[in-house]
Amino acid sequence: MAWRSAKLSTVAQLVKRLEPVAPTKEYRQIGVRLWGAGAYERETISGAETKYANFTQLKKNDIIVNKIWARNGSVSVVSEDLDGCYGSPEFPVYEIDQTALVPRYFYWFTKTRMLWDQCDLLSRGTSGQNRLKPERFLEIVIPLPLLDEQRAIVQRLEQASLAMQQVRALSKTAVKESHDLVFSLHSELSSPEPIRFGELAQLDERQVAVEADEEFPQIGIRSFGNGLFFKEPVKGTATAYKKFNQVYEGALIVSQPKGWEGAIAVASSEHDGWFVSPEYRTFRCDEDRLDHQYLSALIVTPWFQQELSKMTKGQGARRERLRPEMLTALELRMPSLDHQRVALGIIQKVRQAAAAIKSRTQEADTLIPAMLHEVFERQPDATHASQSASSTKVVRLPKSQTTTIDTSFKEAVLVGAIVKAFQEDGGQPIGNFRLQKAVYFARRHMGETALDKDYLRKAAGPYNPSMRYSGGIKIATDKKWIKRAVGNFGEGNTLGSVTAELDEWIERYQFATTAAWVRDRFKFKSNDIWEISATIDYATLALNRQNSPPTPAAILAYIEADDEWRSKIEKLNLSDATIQNAMVDLETLFADARR
Repeated sequence: MAWRSAKLSTVAQLVKRLEPVAPTKEYRQIGVRLWGAGAYERETISGAETKYANFTQLKKNDIIVNKIWARNGSVSVVSEDLDGCYGSPEFPVYEIDQTALVPRYFYWFTKTRMLWDQCDLLSRGTSGQNRLKPERFLEIVIPLPLLDEQRAIVQRLEQASLAMQQVRALSKTAVKESHDLVFSLHSELSSPEPIRFGELAQLDERQVAVEADEEFPQIGIRSFGNGLFFKEPVKGTATAYKKFNQVYEGALIVSQPKGWEGAIAVASSEHDGWFVSPEYRTFRCDEDRLDHQYLSALIVTPWFQQELSKMTKGQGARRERLRPEMLTALELRMPSLDHQRVALGIIQKVRQAAAAIKSRTQEADTLIPAMLHEVFERQPDATHASQSASSTKVVRLPKSQTTTIDTSFKEAVLVGAIVKAFQEDGGQPIGNFRLQKAVYFARRHMGETALDKDYLRKAAGPYNPSMRYSGGIKIATDKKWIKRAVGNFGEGNTLGSVTAELDEWIERYQFATTAAWVRDRFKFKSNDIWEISATIDYATLALNRQNSPPTPAAILAYIEADDEWRSKIEKLNLSDATIQNAMVDLETLFADARR
């Protein structure tokens, strides 16, 4: 049975429990986070510390709205521990009719784009301030099942939320234990006499002159040992630097401004050839004394991070830079190269287990958004639906498609179609990694199986940042069909300014259905799931072409034999069991596409 939808005004009312502010009284203040992240208790203040003449006292199960930031999802329901807090006039309050609406059901609804988009629309005015008028919030339309079903939905969501918290806690524990093991092995195997770090690694910088007409793809370093990340390319005309340092595999990269807070990492093969500014210093390990993979495991431990912090003085922006001579002067006890490699064998197994838990955590992180989508974005009963209510579009697939992407231009149209599909669904940019994998599955959905297609192999393989600067992605960007943008979940690709032309080409090539299929099947899956699926699918195609049965063992052997793909085994925690599960998922996926 389809649900009806109803305006909030039918199940809640605006209340004004105004209390004159007394200068000598203390008031527990409340705040509301953006994007449905909940209400929280702010600092307690005295009445003498506020400019407001009145406060509103809040009760458990009240709806509270930040009228300035409602358009960004600053809406929540007051929990028991916030009962009795006070809000300023900037926070209108609504009392729920609990005979029709379960408060926790509405709490979960505050985490949906369906609510955020309506708040954004209702906040728009002529003043340019985009504040939400309290009365207008009651025009919000919500899906409204019967009370028993609301309670059942709340129970499912809260059980899932508890499970996610447990998975996150397990992941955090696994990371800590991994770091503890590294430090324990390091301490146990190290020689008694300390050695200067400069005897183990030397400053080795590949400086490349900046040419005005060239682009230099950049790498950044996250603080606290959280690794490297890819950044936007810098044009030669857009930088004051005369030279960049080129990264190479095994290089220890140190941020001078942020080295004291753990902005240090070892480059892998995927970073080879990229660039960093002169503020990032690169060191080469002495291969006879220091294994760069061992160093990579060591530098992320809290112990090593603390050693970095000790080297510099000052606070905040005035903190001293971590200069190369400071790092090379660091004295530490170190295992022999043989002992490093023995330890590394143990460390890698533990890190594989931690990575598997992390992968499960990432997968679990998609659970709540997927459940919210399923619960709240179903089609409401047409006899009750308001024009303001959001509805779910159902995509019906043709029985078969055999379109081949035989030119870079067609590939660019497909890229644009995918970005458009994701934009229409949630309004958020799609990141480069997900776009790369989305193009792979779009082409597979259209029946493409030719293994000599270079793009298919690259798209199924490890993340290939260079694809942003060539082929379909570059063409779509150059034609202004897509552009770079920053959303709630980071940087990615969104629709550009020339959408009418893109729409014509999407229609000509009939790519809209395929793009929607990819979006609807993959939007709530983690990056690792996308990559596992693409990897196993491509390996299966390759084995079939060789007339070899694509068993899990054969697929694992195929991946292990490929120099470029071998690292996927550890990264994705691939085993016969995970490959078998992926094969079942792929069979279901493509069977669905054929119906």
